[in-house]
Amino acid sequence: MRKSAVFHFPSSFREYVRVSKSLNRKEEQYVKERQAVVEKCLKDNGIKYKQEHVPVIAVLGSGGGERAMVGLLGSLAQMAEEKLLDSITYLCGVSGSTWCMASLYEDPKWSVNVAADKKKIVDRLSNGSFSKSDMLKWLSVAVEDENYSLTDFWAATVVYNIIKEIDRHHLSEQEARDSTNPYPIYTAIDKGLKQDNQTAPCWFEISPHEAGYSHVGAYVDTSLFGSQFENGKPKTPPKEEDMLYLQGALCASFLEIVRKTIIALYNWTWGTKFNFLYKYPVEHIPAALLSDEKRDLIDAGILLNSPYVAALRSERKVDLILSFDFSSDDPFLTVKKAADYCKEAGRPFPSLVIEPGEEKNPKDFYVFKDNTKAPIVVHFPLFNTVNCGEKIEEWRKRYKTFQGPYSKEMIEDLLLVSSRNVKNNKQKILNEIQAACAR
Repeated sequence: MRKSAVFHFPSSFREYVRVSKSLNRKEEQYVKERQAVVEKCLKDNGIKYKQEHVPVIAVLGSGGGERAMVGLLGSLAQMAEEKLLDSITYLCGVSGSTWCMASLYEDPKWSVNVAADKKKIVDRLSNGSFSKSDMLKWLSVAVEDENYSLTDFWAATVVYNIIKEIDRHHLSEQEARDSTNPYPIYTAIDKGLKQDNQTAPCWFEISPHEAGYSHVGAYVDTSLFGSQFENGKPKTPPKEEDMLYLQGALCASFLEIVRKTIIALYNWTWGTKFNFLYKYPVEHIPAALLSDEKRDLIDAGILLNSPYVAALRSERKVDLILSFDFSSDDPFLTVKKAADYCKEAGRPFPSLVIEPGEEKNPKDFYVFKDNTKAPIVVHFPLFNTVNCGEKIEEWRKRYKTFQGPYSKEMIEDLLLVSSRNVKNNKQKILNEIQAACAR
C-alpha cells in the first residue's frame, strides 16, 4: 500500500484558518507604522489633526481593463507630484486597477520612485513584446494543475498581451516589507455565493498577509492560499506555481492545453481554487463554503466595479475614500452599488446627491458626506466636462474596455486626462482631508 505524502509546514502556522472579523495583526502593525508617514504628509500640507486621530484614507481603483490600469497609474503619479500620496493608508483595486497595482508593487519603494516606475511601466506597455513561446511555457505549467480554468487562459493570453509581462512574483513576498507604500488589497467575489444571491458574503479579499471572505470573517495566510484543505488543515504544501515555472519541472503539450481549455470553456469554469474552509468545523459560515472542496473566484467588477467593500470594512476605520472611477458607462454606478451594498450589509454610507444629466456629463469632483458615521466619499469620474469638455463620448469610444493594447500616444493622452483629475482638485482634496481630521 502506497503511503500518503507528509508535508511539514512552518511552525508559525499553528492555526491555519483564522475565523474572526478582526484585522490580521500584521496588517494592524503595518497600518500603525504607516501612520508616521501619513502624519508627516499632513504636516507638510498644513493639515491640522489630533494626535489621537490620524485619518485613515483609502484610494479605490475601479475596473476597466487597460483604461483602468493606465488611469490609476496617472492618478497615483499625480498624487505623488502634488505631495498627496503619503496621506494614503490603503490602496484597493479590482480588475484592471490591480494590473497597475501589481506592476507598482514589484518595487518595494514605488511610492518614492513613482515617477521612474511610471516611465518603466509606460515603456513596457508601449514597446514591450508578446512572446508566444513564453505564453505556452506558462500555460504548460498551469494546465498541469487540476484547478486549471479559463482564468489561467485569460491571464496568459489577454492580460499578458496588454501588460507585456509574465509576473513571477508572489503577493506573500510583500509580507515583510516596511510601510513605505500604502497597504494593498485586491478584491474578487465567490461565483457560487453570488449565484445564490449572497451578495455580501461573496466578497473575497487578498492582501500580502491573508486571503479570505471579509464579510464572513474567515481567512487563511496568503502563502497558503491555493493549498488543498480539509478540516481546517492543509493537505498539500503552499502552491508556488511560479517556482515550478522557473524550474521547468512540469511540461504539457499544446494539444493538452487546447483540450483542457475547451473543457473549461464548455463548463465555463473560472478562477477555481481549493477551498480552505472545506469541512471546517464552524457554524456561522455559509454551508456551501464548508461542503465544497473547491470554489470559483471571479472578477469582482461583475458585481461592483470598485473595491468599496474592502474600504468599508468597519475594522479598518476608514475616514475618507478617494474613488477613482474608470468605468465605461454610468460614472456613478459604482458608488450607487456601494450604497446598495451598505444598505444590505447594515453599514453606514453617505447620501448620494447626483443632479439630473450628470450621468452623461459628469464633473471631475464629487463629495458625498453627511452627519452619519459613514466615511467621506470623494468620487472622480475619469472622463468629465472639465478634462474632456464636450467630447466625453468621443473619449469613451476611443478607450473601450475590450479592444487591443493601447498605442503609446493613447497611453500618454490617458495619463494626462487622469492626472488632471488630481491636479485640478488638489485643494479640494486637502479640504476633505481636513474635514476627515475634524470628525
